[in-house]
Amino acid sequence: MEFEVPFGERILSVSLPPETEVTILSPAEQGGLPLQEALKEGLGHPLGAESLDYFLKDCEHLLVLVNDLFRPTPTAQILRGLDPYLRNIAQLGFLVATGLHPKPSPEDLKAIFGEYFERYRGRIHSHDCDDDNQLVSFGKTSFGSEVEFHKLVFEASHILTISSVEPHYFSGYTGGRKMFLPGVSSRRATQSNHALALSERAQPLSLEGNPVHQDMEEALNLLGDKKIFSIQVVSANSENLQGCFCGDIREAFYSAVERAKEIFTRKVKQKFDIVVAVVGPPLDKNLYQIQKSMEHAKMALRESGIVILVSRCHQGIGNNDWLKLSEKFPSWEEVLTSSKEWSLGFHKLYRTAQLKSWAQIWGVTSLPPEILRRVYIEPKESLKRALDEAISIKGKGCNLLVLMDAGHQVPVL
Repeated sequence: MEFEVPFGERILSVSLPPETEVTILSPAEQGGLPLQEALKEGLGHPLGAESLDYFLKDCEHLLVLVNDLFRPTPTAQILRGLDPYLRNIAQLGFLVATGLHPKPSPEDLKAIFGEYFERYRGRIHSHDCDDDNQLVSFGKTSFGSEVEFHKLVFEASHILTISSVEPHYFSGYTGGRKMFLPGVSSRRATQSNHALALSERAQPLSLEGNPVHQDMEEALNLLGDKKIFSIQVVSANSENLQGCFCGDIREAFYSAVERAKEIFTRKVKQKFDIVVAVVGPPLDKNLYQIQKSMEHAKMALRESGIVILVSRCHQGIGNNDWLKLSEKFPSWEEVLTSSKEWSLGFHKLYRTAQLKSWAQIWGVTSLPPEILRRVYIEPKESLKRALDEAISIKGKGCNLLVLMDAGHQVPVL
């Protein structure tokens, strides 16, 4: 059996023994609609809200929330379709909802806004979760999260959110309420929310009973009667949209979730001895983003199995709070036996340690080996060597799953 996987700009070729049972899950081929057509359809049938025209009637100050490049949201193309609606807004601003991600560079902003970057250059702001001068308190959730949002959220009379909905490894799905928490929240609020990721209910595809999701919903409630219109797309990294849902932020979100479930979940008949999780863009940028793929891979992994993470990580580590925290826990066993005193990044170490307690985690990246070991991932020099070793452990007659675009695809039994 031979197959190829992407590794940044390179292609890695692999040959396996004929006795090894190999299943390759590639992203489902979907037709969808051309983006502008899908956007027009979504705007023409708003969910739980009046039309966007009506929403913007007498709008004094519109704030548009957009994703950074760690989400596959086609922001620039959506702005093209919104141009007739936005060009006459007197006071218009844009806020990139970075959450805990690094501040976008000028090149990043050009990639996000495309042809509209120059037009809106002076109106574009990037959220900084550590800048107290940018933050306004909105109250407290029943989970104890002290919610602080960017001051532009407080100042705007109307808010338009543009986001995409995909599976998320502990909040269930991206999109919707995540544009606010963690998108434009303080580090303190996000830290409190992410502490809930230690719950067994905080899983990919899970919303009901998921405390992370519930806390985010309560944070959204703290906006009170703030006027919000939401555009949420399911894109699957193609030129076409698989769905565009507009209107009330909650109704649009839950409708997008149903479509995302159809697009991003893939049925498997069994669990596997070995799962190769191939991390595709934009999640292959750094080590911080690799967790999503690991969480999806484990859903198809047998007890005592081996996960092989394949990600170039060409931008390095990313947010390194968890890497610094790992210095306190030289071994994964120490994480599981700790008092679970929360600090940012602990949820990533804890969830990795949980998997490590019943499986092996290997990594094929461009990072120094010692970096991977610090977060309990065993580095491997190449995918070929990793597979040869894994098959020698599990036997030539083992079964193996190759999960392409593992950061977005979720295997389900």
